[in-house]
Amino acid sequence: MRRIFTRIVARLRRPVARQKGIALIVVTVTLAVLGGVIGDFAYNTRVDLEAAANARDVLRAEYLARSGINLARLLIKVQQSVLDRNRQYIGDVQISDFAPYLVQAFGGSAEDQAGLGSMLGIDLSQMKGLGVGKNASFDLDMQAEDGKLNINCGGGMNDFARQQQLYAILSALFWPPRYNHMFETPDSDGQYATRDDVARAILDWADADTARFDPAGNSSGAEDYRYDTGRDPYRARDNFFDTIEELNLVRGVGDEFWGSFGDMLTVYGGCKINVGAIKPEDWPLMAAIIRATVKDDHRNDPVLLDDVLLAGLSQQILSMAQMTGGFSSTQQFISLITDPASALTGQNGQNGSSSSSSSSSSSSSSNSGIVGVPLDPAKVNNVITVGPRRIWRLDATGSIQRTKEKKIQVHLRAIWDAQHFNQNSTSGDPNDRIGTWVYWRED
Repeated sequence: MRRIFTRIVARLRRPVARQKGIALIVVTVTLAVLGGVIGDFAYNTRVDLEAAANARDVLRAEYLARSGINLARLLIKVQQSVLDRNRQYIGDVQISDFAPYLVQAFGGSAEDQAGLGSMLGIDLSQMKGLGVGKNASFDLDMQAEDGKLNINCGGGMNDFARQQQLYAILSALFWPPRYNHMFETPDSDGQYATRDDVARAILDWADADTARFDPAGNSSGAEDYRYDTGRDPYRARDNFFDTIEELNLVRGVGDEFWGSFGDMLTVYGGCKINVGAIKPEDWPLMAAIIRATVKDDHRNDPVLLDDVLLAGLSQQILSMAQMTGGFSSTQQFISLITDPASALTGQNGQNGSSSSSSSSSSSSSSNSGIVGVPLDPAKVNNVITVGPRRIWRLDATGSIQRTKEKKIQVHLRAIWDAQHFNQNSTSGDPNDRIGTWVYWRED
């Protein structure tokens, strides 16, 4: 009995083998590690796949947008070579007005092409070279900048005559009483800016000196627009505007100013406004041109002092230009402003003889009630021009529809000078010697 008890005690005192179940632990740990590695590998693979797909679609969208830009250049070339050379026969026809329909044929969806084809009475689906593939498209917006006021005309080295001309148009643009609130309300820094302050500040920002502009040509002291007293101080540029958005840094320019005048101003092109390119909604610019170029002895003409009458005259002239194919000459423009009643009844000739009599400022049409005002031909020729467009603003957007909720887009904004001569062109094509990019931005 004792011997049996001794054996039991001895067996209980033996070391216990602790390796039992280790294989299960090893397998569990291995599966967990492999699961993490595989999950991380799958995630990275998915990320790389999405990144590659995004890079592919961004590249496709970029070249779709470039296709829109190239189509715009082709349309501009057609405008210059065909339409502009036949203006005396067909009027001021602008191919940019038809650009949205042409874009539907080249860069629209199948539905857009079908709709355009049904409108034209042809089956565009059977034509080669149209369309850009499934779930891909591009659109294009073309606008001429020639019908805007170039605020860079007061910049660079001092040219007083040119600065005085720009100051006169700006002052006329700001004159209407409906803008009183804009110039009687302090800005975010608590500073006030009158109409004259803003007009001078625009010129002083772009000119090369540090003297305050004086329209009378007298010395008026140094520029002091207090740009360094705000929460974010800076200095005046004293050089040309790079972009129109830079105007927001000028004294007195804010959101209300931008909403009222921003679309009428530019920093590209020449210093004469192409009145044929002024958009109907920009009629205040036309009114400013009339107010700035009126004969000196008619500065107190009732038409100029009554903003409603001047607005009616400006809108009527722009509408008339659209219906009759634009303006053929500056003399015709003067005649239309001086005697709109005769123009409306078809009695105004192209020789502008009606502008010789200042009494025509009170002429009116019994049907329209539009009253004219005599203009100074010398002032008009310094301010406006007529004819083909030169500066084009091109906005093209390429789109790739990945899914119903996801779309890849690339937006190109560019400014094309259609009349710039490239002296150092390396291309043998003579067409490449005319025209250049003056602005290019990709978003």
